[in-house]
Amino acid sequence: MHTDLQTEFRDYTPDGLSELYKKDPTYFDELAAAAIHQACIGKTEKETTKLRQMQWSIEGQLRKAKTPLQRMQIMENIFYSRIFGQDGELAQLSYGCKRLLDAVCVQDPATRPKLSLLNGGRNEGAKGL
Repeated sequence: MHTDLQTEFRDYTPDGLSELYKKDPTYFDELAAAAIHQACIGKTEKETTKLRQMQWSIEGQLRKAKTPLQRMQIMENIFYSRIFGQDGELAQLSYGCKRLLDAVCVQDPATRPKLSLLNGGRNEGAKGL
């Protein structure tokens, strides 16, 4: 695999990549493999391993497709399950926001001092409230 392929991949527009695939599918596959390899390099060795495992899993699922349409549907399912699935990014974001709101919007007056941190440390008896 050529090391300069990943930068060359970025030079193509989507239409250009489509044309390249039609004219030279082997070279297109080389460019795509180089771009995927580069995308799977993380900041740490552990992150790189995790990214490569995820890519290996995705490729395994995509191998099941017999047509380009099936391949696209598999990719769509992967995307939607990672975003909207039970343990997806949206669920995690929602859970994190709920925890933050629960911590900040405390209803019990006994725990009111948590809110005083948000208004500069003033308590209920301070002037200007």
